[in-house]
Amino acid sequence: MLETLLGSKIRAKVLGWLFSHPDERYYVRQLTSLVSEDSTNVSRELARLEKTGILTVTTEGKQKYYQANRESPVFDELHGLIVKTAGVADVLRSALAPAQQRIRVAFIFGSFASGQESRRSDIDVLVVGEVSFEEVISLLSAAEETLRREVNPVVYPVAEFERKVDEDVHFLKTVIEDQKVFLIGHEGELAKLVGKRIHKGSQGE
Repeated sequence: MLETLLGSKIRAKVLGWLFSHPDERYYVRQLTSLVSEDSTNVSRELARLEKTGILTVTTEGKQKYYQANRESPVFDELHGLIVKTAGVADVLRSALAPAQQRIRVAFIFGSFASGQESRRSDIDVLVVGEVSFEEVISLLSAAEETLRREVNPVVYPVAEFERKVDEDVHFLKTVIEDQKVFLIGHEGELAKLVGKRIHKGSQGE
């Protein structure tokens, strides 16, 4: 999808990596290895992107480093699009696919969902379904290596999730009301699980 929107496979890969790791900077050879593309083509694409202002470039000696520009007026929109389509979400979605039929909803929450992540941020994922914590950890292990980020899953069986929401557990109330990037299911499916269970002004744990 991102390749179609951006008009270039290499551009999609480069932006996908840089905007999934916005607090990291990379030189050409690093990016070439990470996106598995020819260095000449990657260099050419980086030069084009530099001119648009969506990347920042710093030079140390003979080495140029490229990084997503958080000050760009389109950073938030581009970051959100990339996380959903070509970056973190796509990798996690693929990782959870073998258990998809047993998962009602799964979504990213926290700093990655809101675009406020730092280089030390974990990727927080909430999973509701008939899967164990151990199985989810196993499914996500390869994704951690690919993304070079720790993935921190929170896993609930459906009945326990509904019970916790009934109890107005503060953590879940906050997660449900905050920004999310869905991996499996959608807002409507989550609404079915939550129903009228979230009560404004209630106290959590």
